[in-house]
Amino acid sequence: MESIFETEKKAYENALPKLLREEGKFALIREDNLVGVYETYEDALKFGYEKFGLEPFFIKRIQQFEETNYILSFPR
Repeated sequence: MESIFETEKKAYENALPKLLREEGKFALIREDNLVGVYETYEDALKFGYEKFGLEPFFIKRIQQFEETNYILSFPR
């Protein structure tokens, strides 16, 4: 059984082709449903808390290409 995070991430990935028209904005996903698209992360977060309280939800910036961040660790 997949986690709620995996379910919500998959819902985002499935909706991505349509969401790309809103690239740079933020998608709010709850379970396997796209709840809405918001101009800012803060707007999406505020709506998510108002609608779902402390229940889990997923917010993701809409972008065609994922950014990869590398964190290097050097021996002491």
